[in-house]
Amino acid sequence: MLSNSSFSDIQNHWAAECIRQLRSRNVISGYQDGTFRPNNPVTRAEFAALIGKAFANAPLIRTGITFKDVPSNHWANAAIQTAYRTGFISGYPDRTFKPNQPITRVQVLLALVSGLKYTTAAASSTSLQDYYDDAGAIPIYALGAIAAATLKRLVVNYPDVKRLNPNQNATRAEVSAFICQALNIPGIPSKYIAGGSLFVIAPQFDEADSFSEGLARVKTGEKWGYVDKQGQLVIQPKLDEAEAFSDGLALVRTYSTVGSSFTTIREEKVMETRGVWLTTTDSRVFNSKQSITEAMNFLADTGFNVVFPVVWNNAATLYPSKVMKETFGVEIDSRFVGRDPLKELITEAKRVGLAVIPWFEYGFASSYSQNGGPLLAKKPHWAARDASGNLLKKNDFEWMNALDIEVQDFLRSLILEVAKNYDIAGIQGDDRLPALPSEGSYDSKTSERYSRQFNQNPPSNPKEAQWLQWRADILTDFLTRLYQELIAINPNLIISMAPSAYPWGLQEYLQDAQAWIDQGLIDLIHPQLYRRDLEGYKLLVDRMVNQQYKPSQLYALAPGVLLKVGTYRMSAELLLQTIQYNRDRSINGEVFFFYEGLREDNNALAKVLKQGPYAQSAPFNPAIFKTRGFTPRRVGGKYSYINQFGQAVTQPQFDWVDSFKEGLAKVKMGYKWGYIDKTGNRISRLQFDEAELFSEGLALVRVGNKYGYINKLGQLITPLQYDAANSFQEGLAAVKISDKWFYIDTTGKVVLLPQCEEAALFSEGLAAIKLSGKFGYIDKTGKVTIQPQYDQAEAFTEGLARVKVDGKWGYINPLGQMIITPQFDASASFSEGLAAVQSNGLWGYIDKNGLLIISPEFSEAKPFREGLALVQLGNKWGYIRNILSSG
Repeated sequence: MLSNSSFSDIQNHWAAECIRQLRSRNVISGYQDGTFRPNNPVTRAEFAALIGKAFANAPLIRTGITFKDVPSNHWANAAIQTAYRTGFISGYPDRTFKPNQPITRVQVLLALVSGLKYTTAAASSTSLQDYYDDAGAIPIYALGAIAAATLKRLVVNYPDVKRLNPNQNATRAEVSAFICQALNIPGIPSKYIAGGSLFVIAPQFDEADSFSEGLARVKTGEKWGYVDKQGQLVIQPKLDEAEAFSDGLALVRTYSTVGSSFTTIREEKVMETRGVWLTTTDSRVFNSKQSITEAMNFLADTGFNVVFPVVWNNAATLYPSKVMKETFGVEIDSRFVGRDPLKELITEAKRVGLAVIPWFEYGFASSYSQNGGPLLAKKPHWAARDASGNLLKKNDFEWMNALDIEVQDFLRSLILEVAKNYDIAGIQGDDRLPALPSEGSYDSKTSERYSRQFNQNPPSNPKEAQWLQWRADILTDFLTRLYQELIAINPNLIISMAPSAYPWGLQEYLQDAQAWIDQGLIDLIHPQLYRRDLEGYKLLVDRMVNQQYKPSQLYALAPGVLLKVGTYRMSAELLLQTIQYNRDRSINGEVFFFYEGLREDNNALAKVLKQGPYAQSAPFNPAIFKTRGFTPRRVGGKYSYINQFGQAVTQPQFDWVDSFKEGLAKVKMGYKWGYIDKTGNRISRLQFDEAELFSEGLALVRVGNKYGYINKLGQLITPLQYDAANSFQEGLAAVKISDKWFYIDTTGKVVLLPQCEEAALFSEGLAAIKLSGKFGYIDKTGKVTIQPQYDQAEAFTEGLARVKVDGKWGYINPLGQMIITPQFDASASFSEGLAAVQSNGLWGYIDKNGLLIISPEFSEAKPFREGLALVQLGNKWGYIRNILSSG
């Protein structure tokens, strides 16, 4: 034997890697001069010696024979006897072996098929013509063997894969190649392996997925498309994201250049929101341009950074409104005809560095103590009605029907008008936008709408849970639509809301502020925490911080603080305590109601702010709020479900969307998940912190830290009570309470109590469980059928399960018998008769006997799906055929 240096004459040889592999296994050796001489012929005696080394563990199947021309002292006598007794090679009828005769290629292949016990099917030169141009030269006695060798990919033809040259003497390189193929040793280029390439679709994709419903997603460069099983691109690579086809549809997404304009902003220090509301009630700010200028100077000097000027109240706007003029014939509040107070205020505010967020104070309220006022006088069908059919009134405000699409469109038009025409930082709603007193919604249109959905009339109790939430959700949907339309105009616009404190606001005004923040529908929120004592204020803040807002959501919170109302005036001491408590609870801002409270007593409270918490300037940067929120996601791309022709079927408007399964898909808005059907209708509220795809008619969901299951109507069929859980499979699901797992059926009934440490899904009647640190299996009666003994255990597929012992993977049958000894560094489950396994860093495929059917030559390999398997060769992905099924 030579040293470990490479043979000097195989560099760049087509079989070089195979020869090196065989040498490292001591199957072959070279010559004393350091050469291998790959083109030299191989004698029958030399071939017998190679067989003995290559298949040292082959079983003996027959007794020995004495060949007349192989004396007992012949150098290869022992090897020839072993090759004969293991069935690899035979002599001639005259009991000679002819040890010095060169062996032909057909004889080598015949020997390997015989010794490896491959089944030889009936074959003819005609049937082999599909593979070999010279099939007619194959001896008749060898036709079946050559067919089997071809099927098993033993045949290597260089340089022309279609030329078998069966009767040509086999060279040392060719014999090495045949043996490498028989041993599944990588090293032979696929293009020289006869029988058709493994690759149905050549490696060419940068990323890819397994086939699903006849198509597979593939990526070329930065874009995704879809190929069929012939490798034809049926949907061109033009998609930024793509998922596999499921239920006849594929989820795709294309990016927008608008979304790419958002960049992560480095914050040198915590940004504070220092805001104040500017009213027309009890205030002179808007009376003249001069008073606006004076107010802006004063606020900037005091340390404020954002103002919320009223632009909609008492059925009039504080700017010239085309919408109001066309709808009601009134362009602007009569006090400001000939002026544009909003424009004047924006100019002066920007001059001194103040951000402006116009405040639509009246929202869906039509009037105050005017029996509906001019809006409802002209549009009486817009009126909201109480249970008695009367105009809805609450606290002397009269209301439009906020659930009516025509009314909603009117308010939207006003808001969008301002967003389009003015250089503002955002827009703001309050306790009347979006809102409606819960005593309302008993008009005929809303009642009929509710009845169609629930097959019952609205309850007489206006605060009945379902009735209350249903109406609140309609207002949340309105806000969703408004948000999407505003960011379509200007992605940088702040959407700000100042609702009543939750949950009071939900009960009284249908304001589900919790849903607004959870669904990411607002960038800033200013709950009106109008308490006149510190303890009352702290109670509300604590509830928000501890129960309503995640730490990641607190950036959007800047509570509304009451400075003045009626005869009440906030004290300087309470002002400072309130701000300090906000900062102590990681709340970086507040908005004050209202401006005139700062000016009383010779600007007393303003001086407290300027000399204390607002002494250092704090610029207001809308971009920070926008990048922390979901606007970049919403303007950054568009989802679509496409059919197999690439045509968009629906375009769901959510932040995250998943594929359909069992006719439903999970969708996410902000922080919350829900489900939609194929028409795009939601079958559940967006209320879950975690959600899984439907399986066997049920979906696993989580709220807070508890899990439960919903049906396809969105109804909980089990309480949210489990600490962990899995989806249903074979009628059962594993759930966990405290530190123990058990199983429930689809009604939520506990059916198995194995009390295990870990539990997996049932598959083929068995489930892997963990007891005392080891894995075993139970059946559906709860009986442990395979004792815990494995370090890791996976589900049964096609009658076998993969298990891990001492760092290596093998396979067991349902009786617990080790069918394939643990020997692989990594592995996958069986699929279509084969399993992907990894050894020495490369992946190949084994059959259910543990035999390597496709040699390890891939850097990654996925299970077979629909007859093809996705594999990676080098840095490209392609698809190979299943040798078992194709044979």
